[in-house]
Amino acid sequence: MKVLVVDDSDVLRKITVFNLKKLGMEVEEAVDGIDGLEKMREWHPDVVILDIMMPRMDGFTVLKEMKKDDSIKDIPVIVLTAKGGQDDEEIALSLGAKKVMTKPFSPTQLIEEVRNVARK
Repeated sequence: MKVLVVDDSDVLRKITVFNLKKLGMEVEEAVDGIDGLEKMREWHPDVVILDIMMPRMDGFTVLKEMKKDDSIKDIPVIVLTAKGGQDDEEIALSLGAKKVMTKPFSPTQLIEEVRNVARK
């Protein structure tokens, strides 16, 4: 399974990538939304893990851009939000995210969600 992790936090990316690779998944990283969209178009991951708060292009904008592009619009997305604001979850789901998780979360929980959305 190919997973793209789009997050501006080096620490969070490294922990997530480490845990996914440990399970034998192929993982790519992107540091912001613009980088993430480019990698989605080139690499076509099975699942995208997407942070909301990022420089250059936030997660909401990435979701909107994905909808416009037939080559990536059907990739399932798990959104990560630090705020835990109810609005974030509603907005992300309305823009097509499959799941919203609030930071901090357990790596085990994230891996379960990756498996769940990849199956749907």
